[in-house]
Amino acid sequence: MLPNRRLIIAGATLGGLFVLYGGATLWAGVKAEQTLQEQHKMLADLPLFKVKSHSYQRGWFSSTETTELVFNRHLSGPYENMLPDNVKPLLNATIKFTNHVKHGPLPGIGDFDFRPGRALVRTEFAMSDSTRKTLASFFGDKEPITIFNRLGFGGGGELDVKVPAFDYEEALSGVKMKWKGFDLKLDYANGYKEYKTEALSPGFLLEAASKGTVAFDGVRYVSDIRPGNTGVKLGTSELTVGNVRLNSRESVPYSIKLNELVYLMTRVRVGEFINPSGEFKPSAVTLKDFRYQIVTSEQDDYVNTRGKLNFAEFNFNDHRYGPMRLDISANHLHGPTLVKLDQAIGQIPFEGVDPALLRKQYIDTIKKNGIPLLQNDPKVVINEFYLKMPNGEAKLEGSLGVKGLQPADLNHAAQFIRRFEVDAKLSLPRQTLEDLVIAQARTLFTVDQSAEDQPNMKEVEDLAKNLLDSQLAQWKSEQYIVEDKGQINTELNYGGGLLTINKKKVALPWEEVEAEAPRDASQPSPDKHTDKSADKKK
Repeated sequence: MLPNRRLIIAGATLGGLFVLYGGATLWAGVKAEQTLQEQHKMLADLPLFKVKSHSYQRGWFSSTETTELVFNRHLSGPYENMLPDNVKPLLNATIKFTNHVKHGPLPGIGDFDFRPGRALVRTEFAMSDSTRKTLASFFGDKEPITIFNRLGFGGGGELDVKVPAFDYEEALSGVKMKWKGFDLKLDYANGYKEYKTEALSPGFLLEAASKGTVAFDGVRYVSDIRPGNTGVKLGTSELTVGNVRLNSRESVPYSIKLNELVYLMTRVRVGEFINPSGEFKPSAVTLKDFRYQIVTSEQDDYVNTRGKLNFAEFNFNDHRYGPMRLDISANHLHGPTLVKLDQAIGQIPFEGVDPALLRKQYIDTIKKNGIPLLQNDPKVVINEFYLKMPNGEAKLEGSLGVKGLQPADLNHAAQFIRRFEVDAKLSLPRQTLEDLVIAQARTLFTVDQSAEDQPNMKEVEDLAKNLLDSQLAQWKSEQYIVEDKGQINTELNYGGGLLTINKKKVALPWEEVEAEAPRDASQPSPDKHTDKSADKKK
């Protein structure tokens, strides 16, 4: 009887383990679905795509999630004419992918992977024959993109995305493309509130025989982000780019929705304020050793952030600029107000909204939710700005702060301005200032090219130079600026309602009014005095 009892106990134990594993697997499947639903919501919120369909079928040991996306043509429209003809049809295609989810507690056991976790997710992209044929011309028999996502027990996970390298050439059109691949690693915590990112793109080259060349090398992005006590995201982010080259052989019209691109990269909506349009004329541009870094920290209810941006060299046709260094800080920002303002701005719909109306909505929202930022003594500091230019050096350092602002100050412009404190030192090449003035004058006097009477641009430029020379001569005689070896130098200080430029006091408009008010109230006007004298003689 003893062996039978042992077999019964062993069987019961084994059965209990299977039941326990099955229950843990079911629990892991439920939790994995919650995590993947959060990921889907983040994807759906991106303006780059629109969700066409989405479904999730959860099983006991595995599940399937299917999503269909289409490109948001409002974003891609301005850039589509720069793509090869056989790539453009891809923008009309539906992107369908399926997440094959294996549940825990040992989701990779079938592949002899014994690392514990909620689930192991492999993403498979479904493509039409025409789309796969187009991509095969670039990637050959390699998958265009592979995505693996390991979900941990704590709700976080590790995401790994890879795009393989390829060489592509069209003999007839003269188009060449060389892509050196892309690798993204994302280590995220529960709720995606804390994450570490590392993305690397070794390089890209696009040559079009008739249009020009676009290339970049050594793009790397890293970040380490965590939530602060106030709700503001803290940490560091850094982008480095080795080289960028652009050689355009023909004019290209452009209309760039920078506000939407900024939102796509930073989740910050900036309205319609920075959307340039115009024309890229034939030119050669190179940028070397570009880098930016942002560090954000927190102290009590206040947030401090510091950003650095620099590059070694920027060449535009025959003009060389660089090195350039920018180091700027924003200190003592009220964290709860930043969070409230970000949420309010994020709720403003911007796609398809009239720019004028959108601009008003942004301004009204900032007025309503952003005032506490000014009431908590914020300060912006330009620690350094330096740019080597073809005709000299541009330098700027200084600070701008608000001190002791009260709600009542907002109703009185003069009192509101008195709360500001400004210090700045500036050095600028005279030739650069002259070039800016001439460019502005040419823009001001340019008329329709079809008009019969065209302005003489040489006379316009001479007039602009003479006006600038006269103004600079006056400022130098009044000692507001100093010119030394082609460099114009000055400094500005403002505090307590007192403004000085190059240590010389400058009367502000309301000071002149205040100075005149007592004299007008105590002394009769000359006309009244004359009238009284005449009456006395009579």
